[in-house]
Amino acid sequence: MSGRYGNQKPQEFLPGIIIPPDIHGLLRKRVAEIESSDTATNCLIAQARAESLVEALEVLKAIQAYAIERLYQLIYDSAKIRLAELGSGH
Repeated sequence: MSGRYGNQKPQEFLPGIIIPPDIHGLLRKRVAEIESSDTATNCLIAQARAESLVEALEVLKAIQAYAIERLYQLIYDSAKIRLAELGSGH
């Protein structure tokens, strides 16, 4: 996640957000896939996959609502940045 999301502790996904360990690693992987996508299509697929994990956390009420919104925003922002990079040829 390229360090652009604050100074979280190792057990936190974002500062103040702790999610189940199995999901933590998988969600980090999904966000990394967004950030390293080689095409816009792959970026959007990675975004959908990451959002589905957050949706599962939401349905299971595994974390608080404010944390769900922050995770959705992180995924959206990561995809928006990567799509802009891909669109500009970087």
